[in-house]
Amino acid sequence: MPSSAARSDRRPEKRLGRPKHVASAETRERLLKVACAAFARHGFDATTNRVIAEGAGITTGAIYHYYSSKADLYVAVYEEVQQGMYREFGRVIAPHTGLVDRLSAVLDAAVEMNRRDPAAAGFVVGVAAEVQRPPELRQLLREANATSANFLRRLAADAAASGELLPDVSVRGLEDLLTAVLAGLARFSTHAGDSNRHAAAVAVLQRCLAGTVLA
Repeated sequence: MPSSAARSDRRPEKRLGRPKHVASAETRERLLKVACAAFARHGFDATTNRVIAEGAGITTGAIYHYYSSKADLYVAVYEEVQQGMYREFGRVIAPHTGLVDRLSAVLDAAVEMNRRDPAAAGFVVGVAAEVQRPPELRQLLREANATSANFLRRLAADAAASGELLPDVSVRGLEDLLTAVLAGLARFSTHAGDSNRHAAAVAVLQRCLAGTVLA
């Protein structure tokens, strides 16, 4: 039998588990996902921290460990959705140079993302209305809104620089059209609540771009 001295020399076994920063990152990711769905479903004002906390499996007070206010959380969701969306758009246009091929690739990616996570589209659609109300939200979102504009400006500018556009076509007008098309399709998808109808509408638009719709 080991002596008491030998027993005292033994170090206690170290429990294995996830590092604290990993667990924290996972909680933050879950918090953003739950908040995205809640904001998309109920809107900013009607969504409470309690609803978000319960969905994320944390206490209401724990939200403030990650975000100082509901407005900050809303903006964080917006940035997460925008960055993920335009990172994917950037990936799918990489093999293409022409505007039509690039736009078609973006539309295909939007269909897949909408099928995978319709709450994200619903959240983005709701931003335009939400930003009109709380002043602090309007300012925070204005600072975070560059990702979308920069991507679409790049598509329009690249088309002009490559000589794809006729001289009398407005580059700014093209940028605004791309914005309206993507936003309009996202809004349609959310209101229809049917990813198949969204996909069908995108398919017709792609045929319009290819000139294969009208007899």
